[in-house]
Amino acid sequence: MRVLFTIWPATAHVYPIVPLAWALQAAGHEVCVASHPAVAPAVNSVGLTAVSLGDESTLPPPLGAGKPPTEETTRVLDRITRALAIDPADEHAWRFHRDYMLPAIRDFSPVDVTAQDPQPLLDELVRFCRSWQPDLVLWDPTMPSSPVAARASGAAHARFLWGLDHFTWARDLYTERAGQPGPPLTDEEPQIASLRPMAERYGFEVDDELLNGQWTVDPMPTAARLPSSLRTVPMRWVPYSGADVLPPWLYAKPERPRVALSLGASIRVFSKDSEQLIANLLKALGELDVDVVATLNQAQLEGIDHVPDNVRTVDYVPLAQLLPTCSALIHHGGYGTMCAAAAANIPQIVAMDNYQGMEGPLSARFVTESGAGLVIRREAHSAADMQKRIDRVLTEPSFRQGAADIYRDLLATPGPHETVSVLEGLTAQYRRGV
Repeated sequence: MRVLFTIWPATAHVYPIVPLAWALQAAGHEVCVASHPAVAPAVNSVGLTAVSLGDESTLPPPLGAGKPPTEETTRVLDRITRALAIDPADEHAWRFHRDYMLPAIRDFSPVDVTAQDPQPLLDELVRFCRSWQPDLVLWDPTMPSSPVAARASGAAHARFLWGLDHFTWARDLYTERAGQPGPPLTDEEPQIASLRPMAERYGFEVDDELLNGQWTVDPMPTAARLPSSLRTVPMRWVPYSGADVLPPWLYAKPERPRVALSLGASIRVFSKDSEQLIANLLKALGELDVDVVATLNQAQLEGIDHVPDNVRTVDYVPLAQLLPTCSALIHHGGYGTMCAAAAANIPQIVAMDNYQGMEGPLSARFVTESGAGLVIRREAHSAADMQKRIDRVLTEPSFRQGAADIYRDLLATPGPHETVSVLEGLTAQYRRGV
């Protein structure tokens, strides 16, 4: 069969699809990955065929959270936020959805367009699907043009998650709140508002299938998932974070415990690492009898006046090469990094600033509730406090047991190759043709 992946244009959205895309190719299926032209080189670099949706010069740049919302968008989201009366326990999940996921959707699905307005990425995707005739479209939830193109070409389609399902969770929250007393929800749910002009452009009504896919492929650890009643195909997360020549210092096992420090590619793009957080982490690690590999680039090291002798700084090393040699990982809480540590069967420490608005607090909750690690907060913990927490994670057996519990859950979940046959059966069931 022919399988089309559609992704938001960033390497953080390319890498999660790679193991399943390779498994599909190994099973004899044709695979393409469609997106903004900016990400085509990254797709080709992992051995997959890229489809560029239009001309980069005529498409909006993929800015996501880097593009400030309009004043009207801010007013609408503020009204929705007030009306939803978010439970304090869910405030960060909503803020992450509002400040990061919705802007990614709006890059190529602006809220102020009508069905008659130009929608170049959508039209190019529909044109490609009608020509190439995929049997299955696996789509990134930040690319709601995808189910429209799948329906227009008769393909089966399903969402492929790369993190927690904030999209369904937020819509369910909106639906639940709409039926309760309190301030009225006068604004359309934001995801529906983005999808509607695309659906209407091709003569479709917005329905659950266009919003949710015909099913969802979910590679997240079972215990980490947000509540959802949707049909889900669980798949084991297999970490992939690029490839590089194996450095000689990774050939042999370290003589003492090794700790990896990685603050994530997305933070480099959409946020700014706290100089104080990095400085305190390095100071804390310098006081421990450990070998440290810190993936920090020049920008992240600016203002850091001392790097301890036991810390090796590198701009980049694939986590799949580094983590098997490590006893623990300190990271920013990105979903991909969290899952890479889980797949390596090692404890974790999620290190954050108070202002951080990405998924760190959500990953931290899962890691701590699973007993697989601890949290470090820049504003709450001194370098001495950080040292004690890192030492605890390295020496107390309970954290290794918590990591082992997550790892056992991953191993019990079907891998990408096993998932292929499930997708073949569902595609045969749902593909309509044209």
